[in-house]
Amino acid sequence: MVLDEIVVTSSADASADGLPDAYAGGQVATGSRVGILGNQDIMDTPFSTTSYTNEYIGNQQAQSVGDLLKKDPTVRVARGFGNFQEAYFMRGFVTTSDDTMYNGLYGILPRQYIATELFERVEVQRGASAMLNGAAPSGGNAGGTINLLPKRAANDPLRKVTLGYGQGDQGKVAVDVSDRFGTDDAFGVRFNAAYQDGDSAIDDESSTLGLAALGLDYRGDQYRLSADLGWQDNKLKETRPSVTLAGVSRVPKAPDGSKNWAQLGRIQMKKMSLVPFEENMILLIILPLMVLTVCEVVRKKTHWPI
Repeated sequence: MVLDEIVVTSSADASADGLPDAYAGGQVATGSRVGILGNQDIMDTPFSTTSYTNEYIGNQQAQSVGDLLKKDPTVRVARGFGNFQEAYFMRGFVTTSDDTMYNGLYGILPRQYIATELFERVEVQRGASAMLNGAAPSGGNAGGTINLLPKRAANDPLRKVTLGYGQGDQGKVAVDVSDRFGTDDAFGVRFNAAYQDGDSAIDDESSTLGLAALGLDYRGDQYRLSADLGWQDNKLKETRPSVTLAGVSRVPKAPDGSKNWAQLGRIQMKKMSLVPFEENMILLIILPLMVLTVCEVVRKKTHWPI
């Protein structure tokens, strides 16, 4: 008697669907979450979508969502008006960092800047998707939607420390630790922390970033529970603003890339904490009950010298 082959795969997601497998090479996934339809294979999705894995994020040494999406030929990364918000242009329409989803939910991510240590994957859905994902807070996202998947403890323990140095005089240290325990490894814990500080390649410009994130999950046969606790503090000092030229008859000479025309003493501080909670109970045979509770606290201050 020959038994059928059984394939066991590991997933770092507490949801019943898990994470879609990655293609050979591990850079992009074979599918992504398509709103209320759940995980779908890219060949079965009637619009263009790409899911970038955590391995790809590490290989690109991306520091933020915008830093990662610069490599996507369908996305143009820009800044917001009068601030240092990351904005993403897709198909001619802007999607701001305020309208970025976290595990399918709007309004709980840090405003303007989102560090890569806070998420497992980046899913890019091109085209309008309000029917699947709901309306964005700003009413935009006509050109596309970005969804970030939270980090979860996989089946195998993880102990990772990352040291970095670059961009002028920027030093960075990050840790990523996870494990599962209990009967059948039902309980999972994943902790991420990072600290970055130093001067940039631009004169008198510096930044300090600190963050910590804790992902908890329980996965049973008929009950799954997950929660995320996150904190990010991003401080920018004398960051060089963008300059818009209008009415010029020719392309001006490129300025020195190291020069800084920011106002002296200008400091911008952005602090964020989030607590998303998800409960997925499978009732009887097929009916899932979803209960979502979201709490976000955002503080943003800009100090202008007198």
